[in-house]
Amino acid sequence: MNGVYGRAATGLQDSSWAVNETVARIGAKGEQKTEALLNGFALKAAVLHDLRVPLPGFKANIDHVIVSGKNVLILDTKVWKPGFYSSVFGYRRGWAKADHVGKDQSYVSRSMDSFLAGTGARIGLPRLVVWSSRDGQSLSTWALKVPGASIVHGLGVVPLVKAFVRQGPADPAIVARLRQLLVTSPRPGRGTAPANVGGDDPFGGPPRPPRVNPHRGPDPFA
Repeated sequence: MNGVYGRAATGLQDSSWAVNETVARIGAKGEQKTEALLNGFALKAAVLHDLRVPLPGFKANIDHVIVSGKNVLILDTKVWKPGFYSSVFGYRRGWAKADHVGKDQSYVSRSMDSFLAGTGARIGLPRLVVWSSRDGQSLSTWALKVPGASIVHGLGVVPLVKAFVRQGPADPAIVARLRQLLVTSPRPGRGTAPANVGGDDPFGGPPRPPRVNPHRGPDPFA
């Protein structure tokens, strides 16, 4: 059951959640950068993009999930402004308040643990994959603690996933269960399309970015 399922940023085509279209576009770009890296591991694991959080009435999505053996890694992509982030005196970027960076992520692992009950899935601590919103300008998060998740910087997701996918081929029962959560795009006038798991279906979500070789370093995007 290794392979790529779904497409990143499919759910972001409805930008009603965002402050404006620009915010939605920046978020989608970040998810697609993570997608390009993760898809390079598709021969060794199942790579799923854009899944519903399995909670009734919950609108937020899970950006990426990797399955290797019975182990499940949940990844959420964030695009933040460059700067120094901390949680020592409240959530801040520099001295400015940044409460949005401290949202408790524990509901994600709890809901997924319940959804995958009976499959033997082992769900680890979710990771936030953080990209800078401005190329060439870095951000620092060493002083930031986010409840229910740990932070990895952009390209740092590569060594993380390299170590994770050593658990063997993805468990078919777990992947089948997770595929039920894939977000799909509505076909004009025809309701909801089935999840696109390959090819270039124009109605299956945003264009899939070119796959990046994550083993080429130090910057696979260079």
